[in-house]
Amino acid sequence: MTNFLKNRISRRHALTALGVGGGALAAGDILLAPPAHADGVDPNTLPLLVFFRFSGGWDTLLGLDPRDHTQKKYSDPESKIHTGYDFVADEDDEAEALMASTGNTGIITPSGSNISFGMAMAKMAPLYEDLCVIRGIDMGTLSHSVGQRYFLTGKFPRGLSASGSSLSTFWASENPGLFTIPNLVIRTEMYNEGLDPRASGLRIDGYQDLSTVLKPLNPDLEPKAKLAKALADLQYGDRCLARQLDVTTHVTAHRASFEKSIAFSGGTVWQYFDFKRNPVPGSSVANVYDAFGINPANPFGQLGEGEGRAAIAAQAITNGLSQAVSVAVAGGLDTHGDEWAADQVSRQRRGWNAVADFISYMKNTLDPNGKPYWDRMTIVVSSDFARTPRLNTRTGRDHFLYSASLIAGNGIKGNQVVGASSDYDYHATPIDHVTGKPDELGTFVRPPDVHATLLEAAGLSYAQISNQSPVLLQSVLKA
Repeated sequence: MTNFLKNRISRRHALTALGVGGGALAAGDILLAPPAHADGVDPNTLPLLVFFRFSGGWDTLLGLDPRDHTQKKYSDPESKIHTGYDFVADEDDEAEALMASTGNTGIITPSGSNISFGMAMAKMAPLYEDLCVIRGIDMGTLSHSVGQRYFLTGKFPRGLSASGSSLSTFWASENPGLFTIPNLVIRTEMYNEGLDPRASGLRIDGYQDLSTVLKPLNPDLEPKAKLAKALADLQYGDRCLARQLDVTTHVTAHRASFEKSIAFSGGTVWQYFDFKRNPVPGSSVANVYDAFGINPANPFGQLGEGEGRAAIAAQAITNGLSQAVSVAVAGGLDTHGDEWAADQVSRQRRGWNAVADFISYMKNTLDPNGKPYWDRMTIVVSSDFARTPRLNTRTGRDHFLYSASLIAGNGIKGNQVVGASSDYDYHATPIDHVTGKPDELGTFVRPPDVHATLLEAAGLSYAQISNQSPVLLQSVLKA
């Protein structure tokens, strides 16, 4: 059965589930997690993943799939595709300035770029050489929960329930013992269907939750060595009863949770997430504040926004704590009414800015092998679906079956667009999956195709979604 962590993990929840006192968990030097280099695998060589989500269904005309507002067929409210960029410019100063700087097209196309970007993506556009945009993705639903879970797992849900495991869970499942938090999930959903329970995500809403989970316990509660050894034997002893009870894998899941709690309660991880005012210059916290434009004198409001959640992801990756992170960097995009003009562009922009800062940080930060983290990094950016190309009677946009996505990083060719949406009605067009170009005899791009391509690019198996008949996007893959 799908394991959806509906509640945030807290120390109290962990202790209750484990049935032991807090002191037992404090003996991190006695109850050891697996060695950092188990089976000769160096965690500093493994592929990394960050899955960015824009919650609520984004308007791709403002982001990944814009149209030229100077063309009457796109500026006329009666057209099947109506940009509405003039309405946005009336509500948003940055959009107004961008319209002026682009000759009123509303489209950003840097010199040398094969990708056109919408007005919410000004900070992303200079990174075009690394980016691949996939347009005309058939989401097959107008339901937020279905669209979200479809892209998270690469499998179409069973009703409203997710089918299969999250991409981040698969990514972390081969070597979950090599990372303290192999799969970190920030303000989004996580699923684990039949994979190693250690790969299940630590699900948090924000930086405050990390203090609950990671701050060290009171040293006065630590057990004496004999008691700690007895507790370790109780948890990890290879007894016949444990083997019999583990037919349902509940004992394995219990031990995995216990193991995580030990690592968390030691207190050594907390230093990387001790987000406070005016951190020590040159510290990792100070560095991410600077990289993500967070005000060190008063960081707390921004830490609760997209840039703060992206900073948490950056800390988890660059300090060797996580192999995969899923993070919601934008929300409030379900703009059906006249709030669309002001909210859609500003909220998307904030999310895209966070993604751009994350990419730049990965490029400029070296791993223990002296190579940029970006060399091993894969990112994917998605939303529930897109929004209708015409404004409704409330001057907003409703749900739309088709969408777009951005992928980049390890094994992926940049500076290209794969797929397309129709210039007539914005519907997805079938493509040739080898060339990535529109082809009437081709097939539509779907989320499982994107998943399979990302996994293939990183050298990982995509057999787990074989029942979705995924088709690789060959033009995306580096030779």
